[in-house]
Amino acid sequence: MENILHQILMVSMIISSLLVLSSKNPVHSVMFLILVFLGGAGILLYLGAEFIALMFIIVYVGAIAVLFLFIVMMLDIKLNRSKTSLLQYLPFGIVFGLLFIIELYMSMNDIFLQINFKETNVSWYSLIDNLTNTELIGQVLYQEFIVCFLLCGILLLIAMLGAIILTQNFSSYKTNEIVAKQLSRGNQGIFLFFKR
Repeated sequence: MENILHQILMVSMIISSLLVLSSKNPVHSVMFLILVFLGGAGILLYLGAEFIALMFIIVYVGAIAVLFLFIVMMLDIKLNRSKTSLLQYLPFGIVFGLLFIIELYMSMNDIFLQINFKETNVSWYSLIDNLTNTELIGQVLYQEFIVCFLLCGILLLIAMLGAIILTQNFSSYKTNEIVAKQLSRGNQGIFLFFKR
C-alpha cells in the first residue's frame, strides 16, 4: 500500500510540474506549483523526514507559492493568445534535454558505482537512541549552533527594522494639529455638510 502511495505521489508531481510549464493562465500555473510542493512534502513524509516535510509545506506552500499567487493576481497579466506553437521550440528542448541527461549521467556514474547497496534496511532510530527528526534538529540547533541561531535572529530583526525605516515617509512638511482647537469647533461642520 505504501509503495503504491509513493508511486501515486511521484506521478502526480510529474504531471503537476508539466502542467506548471504548459499552463497558459499564470494563476493556474501557481496552483499546479502548489500541488508539486504538496507532493514533495508527501514523499518526504513517506521517507520519514516529518520535520522537513512540514517545513516544506510551511515555507514553500505557505509563503513562497502564496506570494507568487498574490503577485500574479496583482499584476493583472493580459493573457496573450499567440498563434505560435510550442512545437517550434521542440528541437531546442530535445537537444538541451539530451545534454542535461548526459551531463547528469557523467556526473553521477562514478558516485553510484562506489556505493555498496545492502539488502538489509538499517534501523536508524535504534542508532540514534529513539529520537525523532524534530528532536534531533532541536538538539543540534539549540546546543551546538545556538550562537549562529541567535545571530541569524538579530540579522533578521535588523533587516525588518531597515525595511520599516525605508518605507517611512520622512518629509519636512509637518501638519500642526492642535487638538483643543479641533474639539472647540463643535458640531457646526457636520450641520454645514448636511445643509448642502
